[in-house]
Amino acid sequence: MSRASSLPWQRIVTIYVLVQFAEIFGVAMIYAYLPLALEGAGVPLGDIATVSGAATAGIFIVGAPQVPIWLAIAELRSRRLVIVRSGLIALVALIAFALAQEAWQLIGATLALGFWLGNTGVMLATIREVSPEHARTRSIALFSAAAPMGFALGPLLAGAMIDGLGLSLAAPIMVAALLNAALIVANIVAIPDVRPHYPPTGGVLEVARRGLREVFADRRIRAGYLVLGLAIAGERMLRPVFPLRIAEVVIGPSITGIAEPLAAPGVAGAVGLLTGLSALGGALLAPLLATRLVPRLGIPRVMAVGFAAAALAAGAMIAVSTALGLALSNTLLAAASALLQAMVFTWLANSVTERRRTAALSLSLFPLYAGAVVGPLISSGATLIGTPRPGDALALTPVFLGSVLLLTLGIVAVRRLPAGDRNAR
Repeated sequence: MSRASSLPWQRIVTIYVLVQFAEIFGVAMIYAYLPLALEGAGVPLGDIATVSGAATAGIFIVGAPQVPIWLAIAELRSRRLVIVRSGLIALVALIAFALAQEAWQLIGATLALGFWLGNTGVMLATIREVSPEHARTRSIALFSAAAPMGFALGPLLAGAMIDGLGLSLAAPIMVAALLNAALIVANIVAIPDVRPHYPPTGGVLEVARRGLREVFADRRIRAGYLVLGLAIAGERMLRPVFPLRIAEVVIGPSITGIAEPLAAPGVAGAVGLLTGLSALGGALLAPLLATRLVPRLGIPRVMAVGFAAAALAAGAMIAVSTALGLALSNTLLAAASALLQAMVFTWLANSVTERRRTAALSLSLFPLYAGAVVGPLISSGATLIGTPRPGDALALTPVFLGSVLLLTLGIVAVRRLPAGDRNAR
């Protein structure tokens, strides 16, 4: 009997998908509503963007250096320990955020989420090990779609509870905390603590250093990381300007005469619906696309299709003139982004040697972080060279064209994946 068949793999995959969803579900509320909470805590309007940006960036500054350490602990001691630890930190941070009254408390709760990072790669590696071959791609695609679904449903629920029911932000945050608490219990009592096929040897710091050294020395891993970084950067370029593009479409040419276009009637609702529902639609489509396309095309070709679809969507978003067109374009972009992440994770899981696989998946957070920083930086520079034109009064065209260029470079990066793995399935 194989190891996969002797473990309750379906239960493990289900709980890990729910864990990923629940944690992102709560974190997405903090991302979306931190500015509102800071305003309620008395932070001046002119300082909110700076404080909010610094706090959310601080999550990754705090968390990134810890990832190799927690990976080493997971492989040497217990994967369950690391996963439950992340859940407990997310739970405490959510409760602290819900109860916060002062700005420093909100910032502290947000920064505490940095200690939550480090469990995604551990869960991915476990899913890869326990899933039978025929279900491996589908399982990884479902896990990869859990985060986009959390990012979509978290703010949607918060908006409905705040605007529809008249509740405070603390209410949806506590719902997310309760969901996380339930899954912590499920992790402990419902599934086993899966040990790695090849446990490393040595101390925690030694294993962490060795993991970093081996991962970044591996050509396959570097190639996969480049593909992932380009996918994230191309998509994240558009996040800072997408609300402005929505305002352009909703308000029309008169937008340049409005001091605060995002505060205009109808814009805030359109932003919430277009971002949330598009992210949800994309998250639902990605696993279906992966299941259908991978057996026919293979993983690298599906990556290329994903980049082409994302580039098409980015170009369409600056060309369409209706909210429906924006919604469809953003849904395609969200689906392509989720599909690309799933394909990179699957490619790494199938292409990297057993001993480096968990490290490669866990440390994939680094190209994720890099893309999340590089994309918005390029976006900020691109806005400086734009000129107004009919249909784009805010001169956003260079940002969207820059995204198209980055995503097109992703196709080139896919073609440069190590030749021996071009047909990985």
